[in-house]
Parts: sequence; C-alpha cells; structure tokens
Amino acid sequence: MRPPNHANASTIAVRSLLRWTIMLWAGWLLLGCSAHRPGLVREYSYAYPPAEFGTVAARVGPLLPDDRISSGLRLVPGGIDAFALRAISAENAALSLDLQYYIWRDDLTGQLLSYEVMAAADRGVRVRLLIDDLDARGKSQMLASLDLHPNIEVRVFNPWFTRRGWIRTSIEFLARGSRVNRRMHNKLWLVDTRIALIGGRNVGDEYFDASPDVNFEDLDLVIAGQLVADAAEQFDRYWNDALAIPVSYVRGLRKSKIEDLQQLRERLTSTWSEAQQSTYVRRMREAAVLQDILSGRTAPVVTQRARLLVDDPRKADPDAKDIEPGVREALLAAMHGGEKTVQVISPYFVPGRNGTEGLLDLERTGVEVEVLTNSLDATDVAFVHSGYIRYRRPLLEGGVQLYELKPNFEPGADRQRLGLGSSKASLHTKAAIIDDRSVFVGSFNLDPRSARLNCEMGVLLDSRELARHLAEVFDGSTDPSRAYEVQLDDKERMIWVEGSEDEPVVHRHEPAGLLRRALTQIIRWLPIEPLL
Repeated sequence: MRPPNHANASTIAVRSLLRWTIMLWAGWLLLGCSAHRPGLVREYSYAYPPAEFGTVAARVGPLLPDDRISSGLRLVPGGIDAFALRAISAENAALSLDLQYYIWRDDLTGQLLSYEVMAAADRGVRVRLLIDDLDARGKSQMLASLDLHPNIEVRVFNPWFTRRGWIRTSIEFLARGSRVNRRMHNKLWLVDTRIALIGGRNVGDEYFDASPDVNFEDLDLVIAGQLVADAAEQFDRYWNDALAIPVSYVRGLRKSKIEDLQQLRERLTSTWSEAQQSTYVRRMREAAVLQDILSGRTAPVVTQRARLLVDDPRKADPDAKDIEPGVREALLAAMHGGEKTVQVISPYFVPGRNGTEGLLDLERTGVEVEVLTNSLDATDVAFVHSGYIRYRRPLLEGGVQLYELKPNFEPGADRQRLGLGSSKASLHTKAAIIDDRSVFVGSFNLDPRSARLNCEMGVLLDSRELARHLAEVFDGSTDPSRAYEVQLDDKERMIWVEGSEDEPVVHRHEPAGLLRRALTQIIRWLPIEPLL
C-alpha cells in the first residue's frame, strides 16, 4: 500500500477551493451586484444654449445663415489638424465642454488635451466628460482625481464590476459577458454648444499622427449649426442614462483627495510645458485647417440636408426592449438607395452573409461598389481580419472592388514636414460615399460589433462638394502606392496587385508574415463572428 501523496491532496484541495471561489464570485455577479457603490443619487444635467460670447461664438456665428435649420460642415482628414482643432477650441472655450469618447489615452496628446480641459475648467468652463468604461477602468483613479475639480464632472458608461486583475476580469466576462461586451463607441468633442467634432478618432497619439510606431488614417467632421444642437441633445441622452455612472461612485476605487487633483495638475502642466517647444506643438498651432476656420478664409459647406445618426444608449443593455433604429438602419438604407456608386471605408469589415448579399444585390442592379479596408499586415485587430477573409471571394466573384491599405513605413508628407520619421499606417476611417452626393462619416464599422453590440454615431448628409472631398481621400488611400487591389486572376486565384499599370507587382499570397497568415486562417474557423 502506497503512502498518501500529500502534494496531490494539497493540489486537489486548492483546485476545489479555487473552483468554489470562482462559482461564488460568478454567482454574486450573476445575481446582479451593482457596478457602483450604494447611495447613488442621480443628478441630471443638460447642455447649455449656444454661447453668445467668446472666441468660438464670434468666429462660428457669422459663417452660417440665421435660419436654425442649416448646418456647416468640413472634413478633417489630417491627424495634426484634428488635434489642433480640439486643443485650440478647448483653449478658447468660454461656456462648456461636453466630451464623449470610447478611448482617452494617457499619452502625450491625451495629456495635452487633458491639460486644456483642466485649464478651461479653471476659467469657469463647465466640463462634462463621458468615457466608456472599457478604457476608463484602466485609469479610473486619475479620472476620479479630475472629477474633484469643481467645474469638471466625469462619468463612465456601462462600468465593469471589477477594476483590475485578469482573473477577476475573466470571471466577470464569463458571468456578465452579454452586458460588459457592449460598449459606447461614440466620439464627440462639443465646445460652447457652437462647434463639434464627430468621426472615428479617439484621443491618443496614434489618432493624431504623433505616435512613433503606428498612426491611424482617420477622419473627422467639424460641424456647426443645427447638427450641433442635435449632438448636444444626444450627449444629454447618454449623460443622463442609467448606464452612465459618476466616477466617484464606481466600486473598487479609493476615495480621491484634493492632493490627487494637485498631483495630476502638476503632471499635466509639466507635460504641457515640455511640449511647447516641440516641433509637433509648433506645427499644430500653424495647422492650415485651424487657421482657415479661425480666420474665416474658408467657409464651411452649408446644407439643410444633414442629420445626426445616433444609437439608442439602451443598445448597451442586453435586456432592453424596443430599441429605436439607429446608425446601422439609416446607413444601410442610404447605401441600398444608391443608383450608380457606393464607396465604403471600413477598417474592420465583416459584412456577414446578409451584408455580403446586400452588396452583391447592388452590383446586380448596376451599382459599382468599392470597399477600402485594412490589409492583414496593416490591421491592429487580426481577429477581425479573420472574419473578413471568408467573404472576400464571394464579394470579388460578384463584382465588388476590394482595396486593402498597406502598412506603409515611409513617412507621409505631414510626418516628413514635421521631422517625425516613419511609422506604420493603419486604417481607422469609417465613411461612405453614395452616388457622388451622399456622405457618411462616423464611428460605425461594417461589422457585427457595430451593428449589434456597440453604441455608435455619425452624420449622414447630402453635399456634392463634401462627397468630392471625401472621394479625393478615397482615391488617395486606394492609390496603388498606398493599397493593394484584391483581384481574381484568369484561373480564379486570389491575387494582391500594387504598383503602376505599366509595372504591376502581383502577390499570390496574402502580403503578411507566414505566422500572421497562419493564425488568421486558424482563427477564421472559431465561432466568434458575432463578437467581431
């Protein structure tokens, strides 16, 4: 008879204890334990009427007719221009800043914009900052410190119960995945209820052409007029929703002290001071689009045919009923109304069976469909690419033209001018052009996540001038020097073509490393498409 194995007995005991701990923790979560501390008294607040004073009001007001139905719009494709508009508009804010973001990084540009936000609050500007908790949970203590400022209020959307630790996070995801997997993907920068930026950009170096590693090709719309009033109304709807929790009531955070706010102020001030002599900030203040708008040299495109598309915030609640139609329904209706051309830019492109059939239906009726997405080597989410590749062949066989952005490492014109060197490019723009007339710009990707899980927003408008400007962006990004055109050769084999018409370069394997290609092919067989 062998003696008892005490090591095995201990292992069994530990495993049993761990199993019961996980079951109890998961059960606690499943029983509906709130993600916020008890005692929450919800306070509602609303956007101010448009400011009648200050630099923003003085510059924007004269650019629009006084009819209360027109909107002024301008595309902002450049990352430095996009950062400049946010920084200088905050610097000139006189009444309010309402800011809604999926991601706000604590890097150079994130800290510089945080500094401008705090400086505005110091001047008496009311600041409301709404951040999705998928990003906020990693910097909750910093946000709680910012919330101590008397003129700043921070709320997090759809908070997690756990704030840190991969084990507890994994358990919560298993227990509450249907809820925590639904995120607020909206992006809005609203100043004095007079001017706003809407589009695909979060706050972070890679969105503003300031990262040494990867920079996103992205797009904003700067808007004024009636669309701003609509944007303010949608912000209020999210801000006052039951899923928007004051950061001071989030569970798991220690109570912030005034010293924390002072330390944060000192850190942001130090970053701002050091950056003032940098080439990036100097060029930012010279940004052409900023000077054009502030000087009035370039008037915005004015139209009465523009509408804000916003998802119901209850889309983030898996138990909610009768969700109002939102971005997906309006955008697809516009696309299916196309008669000549539909051009789509979507960095994460997983059309699914229904979406693929819809695009093929357009081709069958004589509509020319073109799609620009990321190549495997350019994408920052290879999982999503695995969902896209299963629809690539049927789209090509049906006549859809597919372009995949290359991860160019050569510095673009802006980076050469700024002396920033080379970086990898990745597509992040979400946009569409229909019949050279209708334009969509927003946060919505053509993938299941945007369609069913995330809350999204964007602008749909009619303007041949803006459609022409966006078409120039599309043509530049699909140029053979910037993108591969995916084709089928005479033997129906998939090929990737770059270079000039006279000297084309043909790739017979997907242009990416062997390991990345292999992993993507393996992932494509996993049943994860609804989450992509």
